Amino acid sequence: MPTSPAPSTAPVDTGAMRNVTAEHAAASGFSLCTGGPVYFAGCRLGISAGSRNLWQFGVVIAIITWLPLVILDAFTASQQPATISFLHSLGTHVRLLFAIPMLFTAEALFDTRVPDVLRRILEIRMVLPADVPRLMNALRGAVRRRDSWLMECALIALTGMLIWAGLRTDVAVDVTTWRTTANGELTPAGWWYTLVSIPMFQFLLWRWCWRLLIWGEFLWKLSRLNLQLVPTHPDGAGGLAVLGVIHVDLAPLSLAGAAVLSSNYAEQILYANVPLQTFAVPLTAAIIGSAIALVVPLAFFTPRLIDTKQRGLLEYGTLASHYTRAFAAKWLGSEQPEEPMLGTADIQSLADLGNSFGFIRDMSVLPIGRQQIIFIFIAGVLPFLPLILTVFPLEQLIIDSVKSVLNV
Repeated sequence: MPTSPAPSTAPVDTGAMRNVTAEHAAASGFSLCTGGPVYFAGCRLGISAGSRNLWQFGVVIAIITWLPLVILDAFTASQQPATISFLHSLGTHVRLLFAIPMLFTAEALFDTRVPDVLRRILEIRMVLPADVPRLMNALRGAVRRRDSWLMECALIALTGMLIWAGLRTDVAVDVTTWRTTANGELTPAGWWYTLVSIPMFQFLLWRWCWRLLIWGEFLWKLSRLNLQLVPTHPDGAGGLAVLGVIHVDLAPLSLAGAAVLSSNYAEQILYANVPLQTFAVPLTAAIIGSAIALVVPLAFFTPRLIDTKQRGLLEYGTLASHYTRAFAAKWLGSEQPEEPMLGTADIQSLADLGNSFGFIRDMSVLPIGRQQIIFIFIAGVLPFLPLILTVFPLEQLIIDSVKSVLNV
């Protein structure tokens, strides 16, 4: 009878196994959004904890900031007619009903993706065991900054200072709005907007800026580790293209910011007769700037990717030189083998080597693909397209398009 193999008597490093399990658990539980005083206050008020409920949190805040305006304005709208009524206040509705939920949508997408990517980085051993403690310290540092009461108080103070200083884009002074009376005093709805709605929106915006700085610092620390990048990796970024997937999930930030600017410009075009051409430069700067802001942190890995690409070209170039010379000597030399060339593994190996060299040659120096960058760019462009309708009516655009197609 066949005997079963003897069980292995090699000692098992249970301490190392526990460390790996703890590290994977820490990476899987990492969150840049489910923390901080505001988030914990929301949980105290009954909002379910966890990244999947962040969007729900955003909807609640949007309702708190917008619904009282509807109620308060209903009592004074007929008494205080204005050039821009609450119903036609595009900037208000976009900020509170669209931008705020979009900020939390970005949180939900980003916060779900990051732990998955970090866990995969550990699983494929891109980070050497000796560098794992440094990675864990970077994660713990990010969490400490996320939960900083001092920083959130500073953001609240910054928001208050900017509102008090009047630093915001608005319509011309001679255009009356639902927020003020004929005497220039704030209406009840204007008070709620000034004390609650706009401060909440601006605070959430500054809080996202702070989180992007935290994330950027973490990426910088990650890029300083001795990452095990593979020049022939099919993702074209040595295995780091997973970071580009994370940054695509930040596209709602570009969408929200562009929508707010677009609504501001639309109000000035419709009610203050400001020409659309006036916004050409700031509009272009906003579109390009938002895309760059979301991609630039990934440039921390550019030096490492360039080094990996150059090293791969050198190593695989040497290997290709040896192999092609051996191939030529075997199949093109004076003493050719008797075996048929058709179907030989030598040709397939030569093709595989060429494909590998092609991967290295086309390797990107940014851990994000061209299509992903275009997607982020489009998210910043789309909200500005309706501005065209403020100058050219939709009916006229349709008629002109039909005439162009029919060559009439």
